[in-house]
Amino acid sequence: MAEEQFKAGFVVLLGRPNAGKSTLLNALLKSKLSIVSPKPQTTRHRILGILDGPGYQACLVDTPGLIENPKDPLQNCLRRQALGAAHEDPDIMILLVEPQMPDERLRSELSALNRSRKPVILALNKADLPAPAGRHDAVLESFAAAVKPAASLKLSALKGQGIEQLVAKIVELLPFSSPYYEAGQYTDRYERFFVSEIIREQVFALYAQEIPHAVAIQIERFRELPGAPDQIDAVLHVERETQKGIIIGKGGKTLRELQSRSLQAIVDFLGRPARLELWVKVRKNWRRDPRALKEFGYLS
Repeated sequence: MAEEQFKAGFVVLLGRPNAGKSTLLNALLKSKLSIVSPKPQTTRHRILGILDGPGYQACLVDTPGLIENPKDPLQNCLRRQALGAAHEDPDIMILLVEPQMPDERLRSELSALNRSRKPVILALNKADLPAPAGRHDAVLESFAAAVKPAASLKLSALKGQGIEQLVAKIVELLPFSSPYYEAGQYTDRYERFFVSEIIREQVFALYAQEIPHAVAIQIERFRELPGAPDQIDAVLHVERETQKGIIIGKGGKTLRELQSRSLQAIVDFLGRPARLELWVKVRKNWRRDPRALKEFGYLS
């Protein structure tokens, strides 16, 4: 298809932690790419998902949440990643919000999106949840006063409601351009990255309170062997010895459960057999250590 007939561009997903950006990315792609959890601040990296359709290619960028009050250098890194994605000249921004009225501070912060002069789609997520009559419209109006969106709509990323309407609006706003990636390419990340994310998702599912936020995953070995299962070795870095004990559990029982859950999810993702070994190491206060943050991929 000629460039003057084809549309392509980068679409950044923005929002507060737990607004549902990763769930929305997965719903748009009709496949699981970003890990999800009910706990906030699950997403730690920008993740690109490529949505191909007739006459268009939307390069969807999931981002960490716009953390309101960062409490440590890691949270500062995550906030900068999200803001950086918004300021790197995307073609479209999707601002995903929950059905709660924004305060003045949030409205003021979001008004900065207007400076890019790129279209913003304001999307109210979780619109399937019960609410007083007219509340969802009032929330959209309050956010719209700050961001001056090109379009506003309601959806439920979890239930897939409103997704087709959102895709139609994205395609309408995409610029005319040749595609950026080959047809059929799913993402720009390697399997190694997604394996580490799968393990981290299982940490969020299995452990409570602060433990998931104190864990960083490093893949130390990822070997594909012809005719044999892939060999994967991963290290879980925690900040304190007490956290290491919780991860391992009595007699190693909890770590074995984590290994079993992670391996099953990895095999499902890869579509081929694999073996997984997990170790737990203490990297004291890694969330406040610039060297550790760089080593773990949060600082460039």
